Amino acid sequence: MKNLDKNGYAPSIVTFDTDCCFLCGGQDEKLDRHECFGGAMREKSKRLGLWVPLCHNRCHEYGPNAVHSNRESRTYCQQAAQKAAMQEYGWGKEDFIREFYKNYL
Repeated sequence: MKNLDKNGYAPSIVTFDTDCCFLCGGQDEKLDRHECFGGAMREKSKRLGLWVPLCHNRCHEYGPNAVHSNRESRTYCQQAAQKAAMQEYGWGKEDFIREFYKNYL
């Protein structure tokens, strides 16, 4: 397991550029860490590095394409995270489903 920061996050394996928004590339706004799999899978997402930086207003919380209100944006992040997890951890789809109960690809 990778070293976790004080908030329980491993370094992101979905993106290596955590200084800009994963969805729009913006750097002009505060960035939030968004766990690609929430709810009961939130802590596992944090520990495994399955999170992305998103601009707080436009892409995370309130914009028309924000992951908390737009299914396409949310699915895009989940698919990227699944691909990253499968590559990083050597998982097949069945392994991923065993961990996260669903295939997003």
